[in-house]
Amino acid sequence: MAFDALRSTLRRASSTPGAATLQASAGVSAVPVGTYASASDQYTPVFADPVAGGGTDAQAFNCPGCGRTLTRGAHRCDGCGQWLILDIPIRRAATLAGGGALAGIVLSMLLVNLFAPSRPLAAPGDGTSTGAGTGAMPAVVDIPSGAMAAIRGTTAINGRLAAEAGPLAKALQAKSFDTNEIIKVLRRMAIDTRAGAGMLRAMAAWPEAAGQQAALQAFYDGLGRRIDTGLAASVNSSGSYRKAAKGILSSLRDIPALDADARSLAAQGGLELPPVTIPDALR
Repeated sequence: MAFDALRSTLRRASSTPGAATLQASAGVSAVPVGTYASASDQYTPVFADPVAGGGTDAQAFNCPGCGRTLTRGAHRCDGCGQWLILDIPIRRAATLAGGGALAGIVLSMLLVNLFAPSRPLAAPGDGTSTGAGTGAMPAVVDIPSGAMAAIRGTTAINGRLAAEAGPLAKALQAKSFDTNEIIKVLRRMAIDTRAGAGMLRAMAAWPEAAGQQAALQAFYDGLGRRIDTGLAASVNSSGSYRKAAKGILSSLRDIPALDADARSLAAQGGLELPPVTIPDALR
């Protein structure tokens, strides 16, 4: 066998002078006979480069760019000139570092959100707002249904009363004063004034509307007296109706302020009021 012939040759060579030189020139390590683990170990070549020889030398690695064998810790490859840091190309190291930093930031935010103590909800009346900035919506107040109906109804009535200011102003500015036209206007206004005054009692169910209730009561009382005074005059007394029309116009000028107050109250309960058009005669 070839293996037995080689073993005999090695034994004879080891017994002659210069055996070590012959073994080294043949590329075979001088290992005592009988210590080979297997036949393939006898033909294992010896490489000066541990990486090229398949060794496990912890002090060498391949250049990621050109594959050149480099000593670990080298800052630059002599073959391709690529700069290295911790045996990794600088560009790749920067990418990995950036990704690691981003992952760290995301992880930190998650941990903060998971373990940070929750903020208690603001209790009513403690002055703490849970909204962001000054544009936070105020809390909606529960308004009694009767008060809501009274606010909505008086707003609509005041809108009709305000609309009568136009005909009154037109009649006063006309060259020929028409008493019959003024009488028709005053009769319509008398009906609306009594209807509005009859709704005010329901506002007492909501303490917040006490100021509006008192203001509307004074408005309807004063307007009603002037209307009744005008209608009590003789049809032929144009002077009495002219005076009554001027006084009624003066009372109607309170409607814009009353309407604004009503809408402020309604906003507290999310109540939508009917639109009211203020004529030029009341501006």
